[in-house]
Amino acid sequence: MCPSDMGARWHHWSPVLISLAALFSKVTESRGILESIQRFSLLPTYLPVTYHIHNADVAFFLKEANQDIMRNSSLQSRVESFLIYKARSLPVLNASYGPFSTEQVVPQDLILPSNPLGPTNKFSLNWKLQARIVREKIYLSRPRVQVLFQVVGRDWDQHSTGDMLPCLRVFAFRETREVRGSCRPQGDLGVCVAELELLTAWFSPPTVLAGRKKVAEQPEGSPVELYYSVHPGDERGDCTKEDSRKNNGVRRGHNDIDESGPPLQRIGSVFLYQTQGRLPLRELRLDNHVTVYYSPKTARQGDVLTFPISVSKNYTEDHFTLRAKVKKGVNIIGVRASSPSIWEVKENLDYTSKYAPAVIVCQKKPTVSENSADGTSDEVMQIDIEIEGPSDPPVTQLVTWQVEYPGDITSDLGVSKIFVSQKELMGMVPMAMEVEILNTAILTGKTVSVPVKVVSVDEDGTVTDLQRAVECRSSDEDVIKSHTEITQQHISSTIFLITNDV
Repeated sequence: MCPSDMGARWHHWSPVLISLAALFSKVTESRGILESIQRFSLLPTYLPVTYHIHNADVAFFLKEANQDIMRNSSLQSRVESFLIYKARSLPVLNASYGPFSTEQVVPQDLILPSNPLGPTNKFSLNWKLQARIVREKIYLSRPRVQVLFQVVGRDWDQHSTGDMLPCLRVFAFRETREVRGSCRPQGDLGVCVAELELLTAWFSPPTVLAGRKKVAEQPEGSPVELYYSVHPGDERGDCTKEDSRKNNGVRRGHNDIDESGPPLQRIGSVFLYQTQGRLPLRELRLDNHVTVYYSPKTARQGDVLTFPISVSKNYTEDHFTLRAKVKKGVNIIGVRASSPSIWEVKENLDYTSKYAPAVIVCQKKPTVSENSADGTSDEVMQIDIEIEGPSDPPVTQLVTWQVEYPGDITSDLGVSKIFVSQKELMGMVPMAMEVEILNTAILTGKTVSVPVKVVSVDEDGTVTDLQRAVECRSSDEDVIKSHTEITQQHISSTIFLITNDV
């Protein structure tokens, strides 16, 4: 084909090619738009709504780690998870979209299914009730049960003096009999002690015996279950009026309980014993050879406490000197050898002051054989210490011990603590203003702190703050740290989330 023919034919084909090129361009552009639409449609559509939570002290919106990206791919509905951690009243959830907004109160059953304190319009949602048995072992010589109640979550510094907290009624059941008591939380800490006087017959063996075999007292004691219920008090705050009208709080059994009343909440169990054995001694090791033993109990004015001193079996020396130092209010009144045939015990009288340290020289007699006694240790002597003056408020007296060996070798100082009180101490209970600690420091930048206290419960139910008589230490400073004052504790912000019983 000649070039002239080619030129003529190209002149006729060119409009066709141009048309095809234009058509191909439109097809390509259409495919690009379609691919862009398909690619854009892979992204989920969602309702652009903004949420806010009101009437909550601490609240967070949550995001699941493996949340389905298509869960909120709708323009009609949207699902968001949130946590209400602290709220004095029912929180309000606000949803806004442009100029439009709506609110809804979060139902109580979603936050707190059952509030033991009663209606939420009277008490804060943060408040919870905590019950603790002061002593689980109850003896016939003192048949009284004490239960300490605390309203947890109630601010100790910002409470209202007009808070009318509800009445708490405690029940003890044994076979077909029932004993009850009551109290009402009050004061800065929101605490009270309910007391129950158990019946003497409850300490006897079970009335129904299998065969003729005599049932001995159970080594773990006879269990008695404790429950409590919450009741509104009268205008004067009196909680004991109803109990006093009904046979001094003693009833026949479960059948007398008003089933239409508040439900019973289980506290725990106490164990009854007819006789009380000797309290187990605690030991204070001064070194690998000498140990001081003492009884962990409350001391009163005029009480004489005995401290046995023992040496280990592998102690090969025949001579040592013990120094004991006390302060005003405590006096060492006697030192005597436990085994005069083995050890000779003499008190050095060079120090004549009343509160001068007692220097006691112990010499093993040469005629004693190595196998004259059995066991892992030998009791060398006993030291009697008298509590001289009364103590109100309660205080802690210290006795300092140190052992000296031949060659000017001494042990570290050991300290025994004697808690002195006019009233008999029934128990000591640590208390925290919050039940749980949620460390939000990494989210808010604010240190999370919880006030804590230690209180004592006396024999008459009096609750005493022991802030000045106790020390506070943390077993793991990397997780929880304590301030110089025991009233404040906080968690290190290096821990993201921690929920523990304080």
